[in-house]
Amino acid sequence: GFFHNSKITYSTNLLKKIGIYFSISSIANAAWIFSWHYNKIPVSMILMVIILVCLIFINMETSKAKLIGREKFFIMLPFSIYFGWITVATIANATTLLVSLNWDGFGISEPAWTVIIIFVGAVIGIITLLKNMDIPYGLVIIWAYVGILVKHISPSGFSSEYPAVIIAASFCIALIVVAEVFVLFKKNRA
Repeated sequence: GFFHNSKITYSTNLLKKIGIYFSISSIANAAWIFSWHYNKIPVSMILMVIILVCLIFINMETSKAKLIGREKFFIMLPFSIYFGWITVATIANATTLLVSLNWDGFGISEPAWTVIIIFVGAVIGIITLLKNMDIPYGLVIIWAYVGILVKHISPSGFSSEYPAVIIAASFCIALIVVAEVFVLFKKNRA
């Protein structure tokens, strides 16, 4: 019937729109691997930003779209996870860039900068999570922060050498979990 055909046309238009951004992000991702491998950190940063911008546009398009169960699972979910991962990777890439440029961090110690970056990352993650009402995105940020926490408390990692980083990561995980619960609650009420 008419409705079914209009639904197919709608999905095709969405896939065409996000397909262009995904193609650009895929090319940038392949180039990023080479730039990172050959230690071209400024180039890798530019490419990472291109990937991030493409994912912002893709997630704007998929969140505007009225997707049903299977479409959410196969279209929205992978891009939410990818977006979360690239958000964290962009912050890590920016940190690596600053280190490679021998930036002195305005004389602030490395552990203090780590705490600042952890908080900035959490704020970016929480704002994006709340704006897009995107639970999988937030779960990726939590996963990354748990990774930081484990690295800092494990004997094979930093063996609790930087308590401020452990406190900051734990606090941010708690904040992101609260934001996730809030989104879950709002989505269930809607």
